[in-house]
Amino acid sequence: MIDTPDGEHRNALAAPAVVVTEDGTRQPLSTVLAELVAGGEAQPVAWADITGRPATYPPTIGTTAATAAAGNHTHAAAAVTATAVGGGTATTVQGVLTELAARIAALEGAAA
Repeated sequence: MIDTPDGEHRNALAAPAVVVTEDGTRQPLSTVLAELVAGGEAQPVAWADITGRPATYPPTIGTTAATAAAGNHTHAAAAVTATAVGGGTATTVQGVLTELAARIAALEGAAA
């Protein structure tokens, strides 16, 4: 915290915040922010002027490394591949669950 001449108490960085531009020069962050809001209002940016943006908006979510699914995406159990369990033939998680449920039912029926 620092005390300002007006008696305010504010958090302060140990060093002034700077922005390093593409040509390697350093500018105080306050100067960069003042330029961004020229005239006191934020200046609009065209979608085409944004670098590194997806080709479409919203971006297409896919299944390859280049189009990986979003972090909150879930896969249906019938779509996820699995290895069959001891004598079973299922190749999806849903199939394995179905086979296991049938085995459990058969065991419970035999015990009755």
